[in-house]
Amino acid sequence: VEAYANFAMGPTATEEDLVKYAFALFLNHDFDKSLEVANMGLQKNARHAAFNRLAMYNYTDLKRFDEALKAADVFFKECDKADYSYLDYMYYGHLLESLKKYDDAVVQYEKAVKMDPTKTDLFKNISSAYEQKNDYKKAISAYQKYYTSLDKEHQTPDLQFQFGRLYYGAGTQTDSLTINAEERKQALMAADSVFHSIAEAAPDSYLGNFWRARANSALDPETTLGLAKPFYEEVATLLESKNDPHYNSALIECYSYLGYYYLLAIENPALKAEAKANKDKSIEYWSKILAIDPANATAKRA
Repeated sequence: VEAYANFAMGPTATEEDLVKYAFALFLNHDFDKSLEVANMGLQKNARHAAFNRLAMYNYTDLKRFDEALKAADVFFKECDKADYSYLDYMYYGHLLESLKKYDDAVVQYEKAVKMDPTKTDLFKNISSAYEQKNDYKKAISAYQKYYTSLDKEHQTPDLQFQFGRLYYGAGTQTDSLTINAEERKQALMAADSVFHSIAEAAPDSYLGNFWRARANSALDPETTLGLAKPFYEEVATLLESKNDPHYNSALIECYSYLGYYYLLAIENPALKAEAKANKDKSIEYWSKILAIDPANATAKRA
């Protein structure tokens, strides 16, 4: 950037000099200055592919998406001698995804990965686009392509975790037209299986069992079976030992479930002999919430 700055803006500079200067600025993440130089080039040659490319890139990184879309339209439809790369389609995909044009974004991401099949990270972007439009089947399929493209040592628990989240999303989505009860159950069971593996692989982390609790709670929406109870109990014990306010929201979720579980148990005829103990247990958990959040309306009401 410093070297180009000495001459690229001068009277003897060529279009190619300006392109190289603007691109160096872009690679240096000086998006405003890169855009300024690219726009100088566009004033001289409005159909120049590289200047329009850089305008699209910079507007996208600056989150000026409407202007980025205009630049993209010119770049892909009107430019002279445009030689498109995977990066062009990737940026166009990012732009369209930011504008919530998810199907269009997927088309561009697919063009990018077709142009450079080594860029398997793009399957994550495809998965994300599908997830944002609640098409979990396609999101899971795309994520599977990304995950299986990795070497075994790179298939880490944090990447597995996304599988669990996608299955959980499929099992808890509200649109009953896209998934039936059996598919919902299968998705939640798959989520539970993934989170179980994560809990075993990372026993010092609460996240595996915390999401197991959520998956099992969704499998037992009336809380009649208490499927999530052992997992919320385990998470609560672990987080209490950390004594860190950072985990307060997770603890409140644990205590809310457990307080509600014991509240229902009070009224269960089969547990009549334990009603007093269950009432005390329920009060204990709601009180723990109020100790963290004295204004918590649910805990007060319970």
